[in-house]
Amino acid sequence: MSERLDGKVAAVTGASRGIGLATAHVLSERGARVALIARTRAALDDAVAAIGGAAFAVVADVADPDSVRAAFAAIEREAGRLDLLVNNAAIARLHRVEDASDEDLVATVGTNFLGVLYCTRSAIPLLRASGGVVVNVSSEGVRRPFPMLSVYLATKGAVELLSTALSEELRSDGIRVTLLRSGGSTGGFAQEWDPEEGRRAIELWKQRGLLDFVGFPMPAEAIAESIVHAATRPPGLGVDFLEVRSSKPFPSGSD
Repeated sequence: MSERLDGKVAAVTGASRGIGLATAHVLSERGARVALIARTRAALDDAVAAIGGAAFAVVADVADPDSVRAAFAAIEREAGRLDLLVNNAAIARLHRVEDASDEDLVATVGTNFLGVLYCTRSAIPLLRASGGVVVNVSSEGVRRPFPMLSVYLATKGAVELLSTALSEELRSDGIRVTLLRSGGSTGGFAQEWDPEEGRRAIELWKQRGLLDFVGFPMPAEAIAESIVHAATRPPGLGVDFLEVRSSKPFPSGSD
């Protein structure tokens, strides 16, 4: 089966780093024209320059419905079609629920769950025309939720249920929906955590045995390859669910 995407157009959210950037790279290498969606122009411009080819930047905040509408209108103007949407954008802030600020909660739910809804809603007319694919990225943490990440993981649980429902809702439109449940990866949002807060969280997770469950972070490229594989199945063959996990143990002495 071919995993080429010549003539196809893809949109990837959270595309300026981590899984999103790696996915945009792989999609471009397979021949797709890729719209990289993120909030920061400078980071997007750097990503587009690194990818080259037919990649282009779309500055948008996925938590803002008007920004999302404008983004997908821009993609349609620029590329004329859309064959694949990868809902990858996410934030994960370390805190106990009682310590979470209003802004923490609004930003996390807005980006991680409403962002998936807003982007999918705007993409559906374009994907219906192409018989396209939606890939929603979740986290293996939904199977064994971590303390200090409860809000993040609750949004990922919501994305999983939404994906199942969307798969049924969009089936008659010829749009396939894949849920990709990912293990931890390099180059992601954890880079933004306060180092001391991160150390405390990791120590707590060690005590609870959670790091034995998740394993050592994987290269973002490995997850990107799985996303592209799911997205390139031929018509009539869908991948409803795919889980990619590390088999490498988390070092007991890591901090």
